[in-house]
Amino acid sequence: MSRLMVISEKPMAAKKLAEALDEQGKPVEIKKRKASYYECKRNDDTLVVVYALGHLFELRQIEKGWTYPRLETEWVPKYEVVKKAQDTKYIINLIKKLSKDVDRFIVATDHDMEGSLIGYTTLKYACGADPKTAERMFFSSLTKTDLIEAFENRASSLDFSMINVGCARHQIDWLYGINLTRAMTLAVKDVSGWFRIVSTGRVQGPTLGFVAEREMMINMFVPIPFWRIEAVAEHEGKSFELEYSMKRISKENHAERIVESLEDKSLTVDTIRTTTTLQNPPVPFNLSGLQYEAYRHFKFKPSRTLALAQKLYLDALISYPRTSSQRIPETLDVKTIIEGLRKNRIYAKLSGRILETNLVPVQGKKDDPAHPAIHPTGLKPERKLTPSEGKVYDLIVRRFLALFADSSKRESIRADLVRENHRFYVRGLRVLELGWMEYYGPYATLEERSLPSISKGDTVDIASIVAERRHTSPPSRFNPSSLLRVLEKENLGTKATRSTIVESLRSRGYTLSDRHELSTLGYAAFETLKCHVSKLLSASFTRELELEMNCIHEGTSTRQEVLSRAKDGLLTLLETFKAHDKEIGEALVFGLRKYWKAKQEIGTCPSCGDGTLNIIRSPKTGKRFVGCSNYKEGLCNQTYPLPQKGDISPLDKMCPHCGHHMIRILSRRGVWETCINWSLCLGRQDDIKALEMKRREHRKETSTGSEKLNE
Repeated sequence: MSRLMVISEKPMAAKKLAEALDEQGKPVEIKKRKASYYECKRNDDTLVVVYALGHLFELRQIEKGWTYPRLETEWVPKYEVVKKAQDTKYIINLIKKLSKDVDRFIVATDHDMEGSLIGYTTLKYACGADPKTAERMFFSSLTKTDLIEAFENRASSLDFSMINVGCARHQIDWLYGINLTRAMTLAVKDVSGWFRIVSTGRVQGPTLGFVAEREMMINMFVPIPFWRIEAVAEHEGKSFELEYSMKRISKENHAERIVESLEDKSLTVDTIRTTTTLQNPPVPFNLSGLQYEAYRHFKFKPSRTLALAQKLYLDALISYPRTSSQRIPETLDVKTIIEGLRKNRIYAKLSGRILETNLVPVQGKKDDPAHPAIHPTGLKPERKLTPSEGKVYDLIVRRFLALFADSSKRESIRADLVRENHRFYVRGLRVLELGWMEYYGPYATLEERSLPSISKGDTVDIASIVAERRHTSPPSRFNPSSLLRVLEKENLGTKATRSTIVESLRSRGYTLSDRHELSTLGYAAFETLKCHVSKLLSASFTRELELEMNCIHEGTSTRQEVLSRAKDGLLTLLETFKAHDKEIGEALVFGLRKYWKAKQEIGTCPSCGDGTLNIIRSPKTGKRFVGCSNYKEGLCNQTYPLPQKGDISPLDKMCPHCGHHMIRILSRRGVWETCINWSLCLGRQDDIKALEMKRREHRKETSTGSEKLNE
């Protein structure tokens, strides 16, 4: 009889492991201060199931001093580096104590680069064990069946190639992030005396470059006028819109001549063409695909979608979400999964019909050797899902069911109406067979248009026709989903880190709102890096580092060789920083001043007419309010209360109700605009009541939908 320690990544994963592996299904949870572990019995062995809280160990510089370059690092407990990670101290101490009385170790962390690294560092630094003697469990869901199979068929060794890649990536990201951020921050401090963190990194730099280049394209865009023929026809007492064959007409006189020649005229139906097309079901979800769809339908940020999917995974409701695969393996028991979904009233009818098919899913092109595409497990939720969790779960389930359905069949109809050398179109669209769209439900795009009752040879009167002036549009700004798509296309970052990188631009003040409008600070950082250290904005430079790390996994290069080359490249960049330290600092200080002014200044004070209204935070209470700049001189004591939650941005417009300055508030509940006089403005009170009523209705709808999913 042996004593085995099983190392999991999260508390919920440890509980699922213990419940699955215990022969009686009733493991014992033993609590020790602010930590706990599970004990269970299997095959005459005692299993001690412990958990990490993500990374228990982090990198720290060996050389002292908040300066650069700092190239040598060591792994230390996370609580020594991150003040908010004090809970990890109790976990580490507990694992250290328990590992003294253990015969063998089994790593059961997530099967990806981060999970492999967490298992490795926990073994080496908390357990004091030799990682080469440890065993490894591989699974893609936390169902009892998968966990037992993973335990019984565990590998005799860890995946050291993946561990080495994880270590290298962690170290390279640390080296570039810490040193380059210090270089920029100290450049600001040397010029102004301020200590204001100005960050950049290996992937953050190119991401900022993408946003800045798009912003410049928008600012430099010159709208070009064009004209479009807008016409309405009448036939047998019914009117319908016509589409002119020329989408855009570049000259106004040309458009006017067309209108003049067709006013009060009639058209003849020349041809009616019918085309039938098949549309295949969408491919299985990988993480990025799920994030795109969740943003499109629910406006969930990529990081929020990942967090929600992670909760569903820990509840054993879906498979591991951090996957790039778009394929469902043949070994997956899809029949059992669908039979499980059939027990849910919402999916019962659809699942029953799918079970009558041959159960061959549509497959995508992308594959992931570690995990399959995201799919439901078929288990029923053991707790009430939140409205947001319910939405993501419903999206995943319906996508999965749609994989096994037939193609949808659509009929497109186009009628050509002519007069002399002019041609108009009338289009119709109808769905002949829903196919997979019925299973994908509300997430399938279905826009049917009926064709007017016209036949070939009919005469149709033009009721109205005008030449409408329009202008070409600039490229749109990135949203969180589209920027994530760019990073994936450019192969920058990993599937697990891209969402964090996208949101870091706004958290660092480089962009404004979720539309990623470049701030003055963002402009300053971009222009400074472009002028002095342009390589940091280069996607190809970052991609080269990615390829270097891939060589470790392929065995064509060692971790030490890759780290050595990365350090050499970093030192070259830092030498450039030092050579232009003053210019870099001055440019960043200029940007910071403009950024703070744009974020804090509201406008002229309506009370004294001389001072400037600023957003101020009270040093005593910590609450923020709007106050006049003449307050310190005792000339004006005008103040306005502000909402205490959300990010506030001044707007260049006035309230139509009371004439006070407007502000925009970005919070978890969404974006809303109000005036600084919102607490007294009668018009704003009506807006607030309407907004609150809308929120209540939304909460009621989402909670009802969530309750249905939990049935």
